[in-house]
Amino acid sequence: MIENPGFEDGVLLPWNKYGADATTTIVGRPDVHTGRHALKIDVAGPGENFWSAGLQYKPVGVVFEEGVLYTWAFFAKSDPPVEINIKPELAQDPWTAYGAKRAFLVEEYQEYWTEWTAPIDVNPASLTLHIQFDKSTIWIDDARWYEGDYVPFDGEPQSVDPSGKAAAVWASLKAR
Repeated sequence: MIENPGFEDGVLLPWNKYGADATTTIVGRPDVHTGRHALKIDVAGPGENFWSAGLQYKPVGVVFEEGVLYTWAFFAKSDPPVEINIKPELAQDPWTAYGAKRAFLVEEYQEYWTEWTAPIDVNPASLTLHIQFDKSTIWIDDARWYEGDYVPFDGEPQSVDPSGKAAAVWASLKAR
């Protein structure tokens, strides 16, 4: 259900970076997991809080539907190795977490993921990575968000047509 999952469009959108102490660049080979592009994030140093800078996937209409099991998976690496916080969340105050977990990125691409079932409909929702634990360069590629249990990545990511999926249907109903 992610648009531009491998940054193959050569742009950041519909992802966004927040926080002044991090910069983003779309890069090419050799810094990609698959395809032609990946996202590079330079983090200047530790923040006042680890959530002071981050990356979010939150285009209009992202909803976590009550009772649906979701998985968010992506490939990442970091130089030097660094901790991040993976946080599917309510995309407004009080920023309630669903399936949040910390991960330690290493210098070679690895797949990281989290699974969650929202106890209520969450609208607006976002997939957020908190990245300001320490100074580092982080690369992200091949993101996936889907309904169901985690399934290991087995090749090139495929664009998913979100129409008819629970989150897209719910978003269209809420917009009426």
